[in-house]
Amino acid sequence: MKKLLSLLLLLVIASCQQDSKKKQVQEQELLAALEIRLDSIFAQVVQPGEPGAALMVAYDGEILVGKGYGLRDLERKEPINMNTNMRMGSVSKQFTALAVLALVDQGKLSLSDTVYSIYPFEIFKNVTIEQLVHHTSGLADAEDAFFSEWDSTKIAENKDVVAYYEKNPPSPLTPGTEWQYNNGTYELLAAIVEKVSGQDFAAFAEEHIFKKAGMNRTHFFNLARPIEIKKRAFCYEKDSLGQWQKVDGHFLYGLLGAGGMYTSISDYFAYTQALRNRKIFSPETHDLIFQADNIPIPGSETDIKFFAGTTAHYAKGWEVAGDLALHGGRAFGANTFVIHHRERSLDIAIFMNNDRLFGSSLIEDTYRVVMEYLEEKD
Repeated sequence: MKKLLSLLLLLVIASCQQDSKKKQVQEQELLAALEIRLDSIFAQVVQPGEPGAALMVAYDGEILVGKGYGLRDLERKEPINMNTNMRMGSVSKQFTALAVLALVDQGKLSLSDTVYSIYPFEIFKNVTIEQLVHHTSGLADAEDAFFSEWDSTKIAENKDVVAYYEKNPPSPLTPGTEWQYNNGTYELLAAIVEKVSGQDFAAFAEEHIFKKAGMNRTHFFNLARPIEIKKRAFCYEKDSLGQWQKVDGHFLYGLLGAGGMYTSISDYFAYTQALRNRKIFSPETHDLIFQADNIPIPGSETDIKFFAGTTAHYAKGWEVAGDLALHGGRAFGANTFVIHHRERSLDIAIFMNNDRLFGSSLIEDTYRVVMEYLEEKD
């Protein structure tokens, strides 16, 4: 009898092992099929020998797909990969908001503080730090003024944004009443971080955000005081003759806060895991990251199909609707888009060193095939 039971047990174990191996093979086949589908989608936008893209699809704490398409440097013919540092555009706003929250976590700042308490300009009397973060300050966008009121032979910096607001330009809206996307106020936030902390904004972000999130090769880049960024992707746009040209020297590339950050797929993955594992701040401060304003965003910032029709609100560098949080970034010669499912443990990031992302269906197609993969997998 004992021999029979032992034999049955061995048969059960062998059957379980076979089922497990079969399931593992099926999952590998599904993942391989996903990568082939994504390669096909990106091949429609990124041509050989051209500036390209970096892609990350992460699920349940692992990178399912992490790779590059196209070149980071056209002259040297160097390809984009997971470690290529790419310009983030407005995705940088997440990290500016986190720098503000770092000061909150340290007890040096409150989101309810008025900007007037830091910069005593008349225009800031009824404007709070939180309203700057949520794009509800009602202030004029200082960055817009630089296109018409600035000597473009000089590199604009954050101190110049502060000087613009010191002139007390009229506010188009009453603070706290409407949502209006504003790059200038995020550049003002970077200046506030510097003034309150007594530390250079880029250095503060590296010490209190990037290092804590495991982003060891991520930097804010100020063209007025440039640093070397290893494996940096240059930014490209086509000229009137259809030739790719570097556009890394724009006079607004000395402004930090609304943009200016460089990171890679590998570092961004570390960041997503730090968010999910709540490793950057105290639990109370982490709760604030996706805590949104009660003023709805009038339509989607990027008109993404799977986000359209939702009632979205702005949190700390994220547009949030239910489980879904996302943000796009546009800069000269750089487009980015990130998607973060708060409960499902799914993150998608697309970083491009050209301006082709939002003129294509790349975001929607990528999201669709990833969701189809997860439905089949689960």
